[in-house]
Amino acid sequence: MTVTNIVVGVDGSSPAEDALVWALREGRLRSLPVRAVHVWHEDGAAALPSVAELRERLEHDVTAGVRAVAERAGATDVPVTVEIRHGHPAQELIQAAGAGTLLVVGSRGRGTVAGSLLGSVGQSSAQYAQGPVVVVRGPRRDNPAGRVVVGVDGSAPSAPALRFARDTAVARGAVLQVVHTWTVPYMGFAGPVAWPQEAIDDVAAQASQVLLDSLRGAGIDDARAGVELSLVQGPPAATLLEIADGADLLVVGSRGYGGWKGLLLGSVSTRAVTQAPLPVAVIRD
Repeated sequence: MTVTNIVVGVDGSSPAEDALVWALREGRLRSLPVRAVHVWHEDGAAALPSVAELRERLEHDVTAGVRAVAERAGATDVPVTVEIRHGHPAQELIQAAGAGTLLVVGSRGRGTVAGSLLGSVGQSSAQYAQGPVVVVRGPRRDNPAGRVVVGVDGSAPSAPALRFARDTAVARGAVLQVVHTWTVPYMGFAGPVAWPQEAIDDVAAQASQVLLDSLRGAGIDDARAGVELSLVQGPPAATLLEIADGADLLVVGSRGYGGWKGLLLGSVSTRAVTQAPLPVAVIRD
């Protein structure tokens, strides 16, 4: 999927500001416009001004806030517009970001319970958005030698995830690190049964082939400079999070081979968006 524009949710919170800074700098790297969307809804307040008056006031305040963030981020050259919407924040953001739109959200917003790792808007966006979603956690790090990490498992979402990661790495001039994890199936009743080394070698060889096939399926040359392949034995989610530590972005498919049919997010993508201490992109097939 080709990304043609960027939508970012803003609500004045610190995580939303981090998301806005990320979106603005991504817009510059990709030469794309950014649309900052603020959603308001009634929360039981007794005396609300008229809808027209409230919308006008919000547009003025949000525009001023977005400009201030852009100035602090040194991103005033990025084309940015402000859109005010009324309704449920997650639903409105998802509707604002159609196909071909990169939706950027903070890990938590104003309505999130303190201590939560992922707010309802971030969770709903990762589950239901039509296009790619980036959940931003913490201020953006501009690493001189950047790194974009993508996890693959040979499933259908691996190819679009790989292509998105490649495009992101190219825009940054960063290294693309492609990771595939493998484990030896558990056997035994009272305890694990040791596998013969020959069988373990066969599993490793199959995993290596999955990694290469995933690259070729996405049209990526594994011999190209700036592409690193990592074949690692270990549990998928924990291993991927460990490898991605310190990277600019972690990219995952929405579901892998382990996800039940009908699930909107698999276990690896769910753990990534809720626990990774860096921005995470969730890509649909």
